[in-house]
Amino acid sequence: MNNIMRFITIICFILLTAIVLNFIINLIIKNRRQRIEFLRSFKKGKFTIIFFILLPLYFIGELYNKINVIDAFFDTITTTMGLVVLKYDISDIKALMDDDSFYRITIYYSYILICINAIVFAISIFAEHLWHRFQIFKSKLSKKPQLYLFGNNSSNLLIYKSHQKELAFLVDSLEAKENSKMYFDKISTINTNNLKNTIVNILERVSKRKKPTTIIINTLDENKNINLSQAVVKYLEKLKVEKQDELFHNLNVYVFGNPLYDAIYVDIVASAKGCLHYLNKYQMIAMNFIERYPFAKFMDQERLDYKTALVKENVDINVCMIGFGKTNQQIFLTSVANNQFVTKVNNEVSLKKINYHIFDKEYAQNNKNLNHNYYRFKNECENLDENKYLPLPSFPATEQYYKLDINENSFYNTIKKIVTNKAKDLNFVIIAFGSDLENIDLAQKLIEKRQEWNLDNLIIFVKVRTWNKKDTLIEQDDCYFIGNEASDVYNLKEILGDNIFKMTQMRDEIYRLEDKITNNDNLVITDQLLTNIHQEAHCNWYQNLTQLERDSNLYACLSLRFKLNLLGLDYCKIAENDLPALTEEEYLEIYAQDDRPDFTYYSKEIDDKKIIHYNIDFKQSTRQTLAIQEHYRWNSYMISKGIIPSSIEQILNETIIKDHKIKYTNGKNYVLRRHGNLTTFNGLITFRKLLSQRDQTTEENKDVIKYDYQLLDDAYWLLTKNGYKIIKKEDLK
Repeated sequence: MNNIMRFITIICFILLTAIVLNFIINLIIKNRRQRIEFLRSFKKGKFTIIFFILLPLYFIGELYNKINVIDAFFDTITTTMGLVVLKYDISDIKALMDDDSFYRITIYYSYILICINAIVFAISIFAEHLWHRFQIFKSKLSKKPQLYLFGNNSSNLLIYKSHQKELAFLVDSLEAKENSKMYFDKISTINTNNLKNTIVNILERVSKRKKPTTIIINTLDENKNINLSQAVVKYLEKLKVEKQDELFHNLNVYVFGNPLYDAIYVDIVASAKGCLHYLNKYQMIAMNFIERYPFAKFMDQERLDYKTALVKENVDINVCMIGFGKTNQQIFLTSVANNQFVTKVNNEVSLKKINYHIFDKEYAQNNKNLNHNYYRFKNECENLDENKYLPLPSFPATEQYYKLDINENSFYNTIKKIVTNKAKDLNFVIIAFGSDLENIDLAQKLIEKRQEWNLDNLIIFVKVRTWNKKDTLIEQDDCYFIGNEASDVYNLKEILGDNIFKMTQMRDEIYRLEDKITNNDNLVITDQLLTNIHQEAHCNWYQNLTQLERDSNLYACLSLRFKLNLLGLDYCKIAENDLPALTEEEYLEIYAQDDRPDFTYYSKEIDDKKIIHYNIDFKQSTRQTLAIQEHYRWNSYMISKGIIPSSIEQILNETIIKDHKIKYTNGKNYVLRRHGNLTTFNGLITFRKLLSQRDQTTEENKDVIKYDYQLLDDAYWLLTKNGYKIIKKEDLK
């Protein structure tokens, strides 16, 4: 009998140990979601196997106590059931426990496991709630930057997962099942039915505790987005100026909005004391596309003269845009503002206009935003009295619209006529008309057509919102996927500002510093001066500049790769590869040749940046050609935003009151969308002459042409300071 009892005890001990090992292994190998589900399922029933194992253990203990079999059986069931509510009763089995130490160990072992089960049961009930509360409590104590995402949707989840250093919270009205899902994925939430009150509460906490905080408003509901943005503005307006300044340095609110309502969002942002920023996801996609794939990147020396940065004769650039929805409209406008080639006509540098062929099943040219912005110049400047204006700039592109569905018989023949016109032409197709699969399918068909038409000058871009490079089947030479929303839009790094944005702000600071230096030869440069300039530039950027001015500076830096490509150069991350980097001297030899920037006049450097002296003796050179290209690119950007030229009368006489003083606008009026510099390159010479005569000063003091030189003059410094190197374009192949 004793041998049988010992055998049963050993078997029960082994089974209990197997349960423990299985439990531990599952906790180790499962991910967070699986682990939580396992714990919840374990406490709901899986752990009951312990009680079945205890039945034979108690039964042999009862029998050993000299109880008959029937009484032992029922007493065993009663005692085992009591263990469910942690009622430990060893009175009937104490005799065996006293006589057999291994049996006693096994009983206590089972009791410990039952106790652990009870603890797991309690934790699994309250852990979710406690975890969410702990995250909020931790946010109050932590000094880390904090991120609040308003809106429970897949876009915000992508942003949440892209954050690294910030304590992040998803804010929305969540059902219990949704909240549990967030808990599974370790996503902190603030569950609220009143988003407006919640955002105000967050603003109050930021104001009191001065913690760096980012708020992203992206509810996928335009009314909610606008209402929350207005709540931010109203809160800011109630604060004293000192508190507004404190918030400006600690708070950044970003709101995603549909470009159909651009004007509403821009108006709200203008009232937000520099704390609120408008995000257009289609613009973000377009800017990433233009930065990665400027059209000049695909121009070889057969079509482009690298020594002069000019497009060769008899070369046309054609772009077919398949679909003209929000994505392709923004790509078109961003391309117009950046992809601007120049060529020589009658020995003068002139625009080489890109031909845009726009395909859509609707009348795509009938568009309120295009009419308000891009076509305003054409509509309002067609019949101007040119004697009252500086020379009018050229319209930036040619467009031809086709009301043609991709399923129509004539679709491929129409494309073929465009892309097979001349062998030296360069042709692009941008597909963004439907779902990812529809876009990929058409791209595949055009790849086959390209082979059928025997073309090597057709580059295909296809918008695919969600894709993984390793899963791409058709991406190959001359076919590129664009518009990946996870990397280009819903990515905290992109939202807060990528490297192009950083370069833009660096350039803006240098503008201010150079202005101080050029107007004060005896200026002593100190660390305090640099700190002051940095703070002034930062405040001015967000609080004084309009959205249009900020984008203007941003688009200038965005065009940097395009300009380098015109010279047969490119840039890439220093750590990206082992390609040989150009030295500054090698870069200047290619870019400036015998027209070097004057680094010697001031003999000053700021953060390794040499201060350049600009006079008005600009000589003909490749450097000047690229300055002309930059001015025409700037013209194109302004035209794309609906800016029109100011008259000579407005340039000379229009005034505003600024800092309690009457100042000339020089024709720059962003409220009425006019600008005095919207003219040809030679028109800028006339512009400075007019201002110098009016103000009785030198032409050099009124020159604006120098600004068109600065970007490429500073390119080496800008890129190396941001972790890039300049390389030869062919080295990337």
